[in-house]
Amino acid sequence: MNSSAQIVIEKKDTYRIIFNDPFMEPVIVEDEDRFKKLISDLKAAGKNQLARDLTEKWVNIHKDAFKINFKGKFLNLGHRTAVMGILNLTPDSFSDGGLYYRNIDKAVERAEQMLEEGADIIDVGGESTRPGAKPVSVEEEKERVLPVIRALRKELGDNFFISIDTYKSEVAKAAVGEGADIVNDISGMSFDKNMAKTVASLDCPIVVSHTGGRPENMQKDVYYDDVVAEIINFLESQIKKGISEGIRKDRFIVDPGIGFGKYVEHNIEIIKRMSQLKVLGLPVLIGISKKIFH
Repeated sequence: MNSSAQIVIEKKDTYRIIFNDPFMEPVIVEDEDRFKKLISDLKAAGKNQLARDLTEKWVNIHKDAFKINFKGKFLNLGHRTAVMGILNLTPDSFSDGGLYYRNIDKAVERAEQMLEEGADIIDVGGESTRPGAKPVSVEEEKERVLPVIRALRKELGDNFFISIDTYKSEVAKAAVGEGADIVNDISGMSFDKNMAKTVASLDCPIVVSHTGGRPENMQKDVYYDDVVAEIINFLESQIKKGISEGIRKDRFIVDPGIGFGKYVEHNIEIIKRMSQLKVLGLPVLIGISKKIFH
């Protein structure tokens, strides 16, 4: 979904509004009164849809608090940054070398340590999505993650969030059935056509991420005209798709996908312009550990 306009945050309280219409010049807005005047002018010119689009984005930019909830658990965001601890259950993890692969006791011990260190969410993954990684089957992925999720709930209780890092709807459904709370899909629901319907039926939060291709080839021939604008357009489109399948708007979390189909210069550009993701009006997840920035 291409927006009819973009709101770019130039600096604090200064916004550049760029229209997709080539006959409309960009506008600088420095306060709410100037924005209201712009909206009034657009309506007077018969551009009601554009006025609505911009108003929604303006409201989104000024949101400063969000809440993630599932099964009676709440995570309040806005006044502090929540922390996600990563628990890789793969034999080829680039961060831990497969330390927790098929070792439930060590996995639980590591999760407990991360919670003690301040983690709010434990992200459990059974398939490596590093550049060049090969996919694994649904059954193999479930064999890796389900016993650990089950053990985490049995040993550590239910007062923390577990996310399942998967792009497969069958794995997501099974993981939530065992105690996971959030689906973390690196493909933004684009790899599995059933993911949106599955999440809607589970009514759980979902992280919609941007990736420039599948892990096995996503770092080849990477090109963007404007990486941040293209990420926002993709995320908007997938959120719209998810809502059409029955996912509630307040279930979405967005992730620009640093390192997923991006070169160093793209990753740096995303970091510099992170505030522009605010136009989506949703919590933002960002994963920068073990990424290359030089």
